[in-house]
Amino acid sequence: MHTAIWTSIVLGVALGLANAAASFLSYRLARSKPQGTFMVIVFGGMVARMFVVLALLALVIIFVPISQGAFVGAFFATFAVATIAEAIHLQRRASSHRRTPSSETLPTSGGG
Repeated sequence: MHTAIWTSIVLGVALGLANAAASFLSYRLARSKPQGTFMVIVFGGMVARMFVVLALLALVIIFVPISQGAFVGAFFATFAVATIAEAIHLQRRASSHRRTPSSETLPTSGGG
């Protein structure tokens, strides 16, 4: 039973890291593109990854003799950390590309 728990944890973390790696690759592919293309690549990749990961989760749970709780827990923890990192990267890109009139130098009057 002890080996099954560690196998489950390793499989969960591996699936979570594979998802994070795919996220990183789609970001790298999209980062030099215009904003519209960037969004299509990143969010389209997110939807595609979601379907692939859900299918793989189901296949592992159904066909592999694992501890389901350890597998899902390890996957979820890895997925949560990777999703937070992905959101931070996307927010940084949005912040660096957003220019508002208030952030630019405003003309000053001579007073009076």
